[in-house]
Amino acid sequence: MCESLGINTVSYDTVKVWFRKFKAGNFDIEDEPRFGRPIEVDCEQLKKIIDQDRNVSTRTIALELDVCQKTIVNALRRINVTFKFNRWMPHELTAEDKRKRKAAYLALLRDQRKEKILDRIVTCDEKWVYYNNTS
Repeated sequence: MCESLGINTVSYDTVKVWFRKFKAGNFDIEDEPRFGRPIEVDCEQLKKIIDQDRNVSTRTIALELDVCQKTIVNALRRINVTFKFNRWMPHELTAEDKRKRKAAYLALLRDQRKEKILDRIVTCDEKWVYYNNTS
């Protein structure tokens, strides 16, 4: 009922723990360090892993860094990396990416002038129709 009113409820066990701390004279309200998997990940280390293999999965990264997979997903969102075309890509192009694209464009234009390769590329709108003949 309290949750529907917007009031957070606290378990009885939590209240007992805080009461024992206050009774002992410890009025520090900060959480004590916990053991277990870290909930933060080093973004620089994460960038290095992705730069080495753009096809690596979040599960593999999580196992390598010994963190939860959701932690990896959140960290990737923070550093603006998205999964497109079966690989991790920066949301914005870096100077190196722009340089590579420009080199590819120039190579295509050079080849187009020599061999007219772009005239041999056929593009069309594909439509997949699934046909189930049960008779």
